[in-house]
Amino acid sequence: MATTITPLQPGTEAAAQAAAFAIFGSYLPPVLAEECGGSWRTTLHVIAEEWVGEGRFERHAARTATVINELAATGRLFGTGSPETAEVGARLRPLLERCRHFGITTDDLRRRGAQFPES
Repeated sequence: MATTITPLQPGTEAAAQAAAFAIFGSYLPPVLAEECGGSWRTTLHVIAEEWVGEGRFERHAARTATVINELAATGRLFGTGSPETAEVGARLRPLLERCRHFGITTDDLRRRGAQFPES
């Protein structure tokens, strides 16, 4: 018997719930029902506010800035296309994705010490 998998429809509660787990992983803070009215779409905003209040936003931005600087140093040491540089780049990708979700900007990362190459 074949199982049919239906994709999540954008804007639905199921999509919002899946997004919450994809973005926050196991870091979902407890959210009171009266804070979100039973809606996962509202819950995403509440969780993001919790992250900011707990300092996770700051820690994530600082951690990302550190890996950005590590990537540049590794590239200088081993070369841009080296396996070592690729490994650091692979660690950086999910950090940058989470930055996009939280609205952490390049300026936020610079304030936390990230050194971007001059263009």
